Amino acid sequence: MKNCNNIGVLLLLSLLGIQAAVAEEATKSPENWLKSAQNPLAPVLSVPLTYTHHGGADNGDVSIGSIQPIIPVSLGEWNMINQLSLNFIGTPGVVTGISELPEPFPGSGVAGLADTNFTSLFTPVSSGNIYWGVGPTFVFPTDTLLSDTEDRRSRELGSGKFSVGPALVFVVQPGPWSIGLKSRQIWSVVGNDSRNDVSQLVVEPFANYNLDEGWYLTTNMDTVANWNSSSDNRWTVPVGGGVGKLFALDNYAVNTKLEGYYNAVKPDYAPDWSLNFTLQLMLPDLY
Repeated sequence: MKNCNNIGVLLLLSLLGIQAAVAEEATKSPENWLKSAQNPLAPVLSVPLTYTHHGGADNGDVSIGSIQPIIPVSLGEWNMINQLSLNFIGTPGVVTGISELPEPFPGSGVAGLADTNFTSLFTPVSSGNIYWGVGPTFVFPTDTLLSDTEDRRSRELGSGKFSVGPALVFVVQPGPWSIGLKSRQIWSVVGNDSRNDVSQLVVEPFANYNLDEGWYLTTNMDTVANWNSSSDNRWTVPVGGGVGKLFALDNYAVNTKLEGYYNAVKPDYAPDWSLNFTLQLMLPDLY
């Protein structure tokens, strides 16, 4: 799996290539930056880079690097929060229970660009501590091998299907807390006829508790249900959490966090645990 090393290189190059023209506006306090970082509906332009390592699966470990720019658009009394997720995966073969691989395909292992996700959430402008947003989510079958081969497509890296469905986010932020729920359901619409249909639910309850000097405790349990699997091989339910630190730098900020999870419920051929690292560059509010 030497190609897996390319994932880290791609993320590093993407980070070095980020450029932003920051508008001249009042500096936000570290507390406000934290609230924005922990609110998926905040109208803040940001570029999260994430690396996730899934370990303990029967066929081996899976590495996922993601570039996930968040682009807000003002619509008067409403905001549209758009998130694109480019996912680079290194997988040794069939590994189940991972949201980015809803219907894994047998193989000897590959690395490359996996399916691409795009979500648009419509949320009313709020000056309080309660936020909600709803909108469509899409999955595009963009899986492509990193190595230069005649066949640029790899069935092991994605679902082989274009999928669509609804997404919902709810957030409350009382005092030092940020608590919420992210959820999406996708169904395959068109794609490779030789591939299994996709019907997947992802539910992410999350909570953050802010400490002093930009530190915070966090948990974000990425629960997955693949409805086309048998009832005893359908759910992946992780438990765990981590710690984060936000660095406020005048009118932009850098948010970092490290998390670890154990899969208390998992299907066959699923990993036992996962380790996640996030580095997020944040730019000023949309308004």
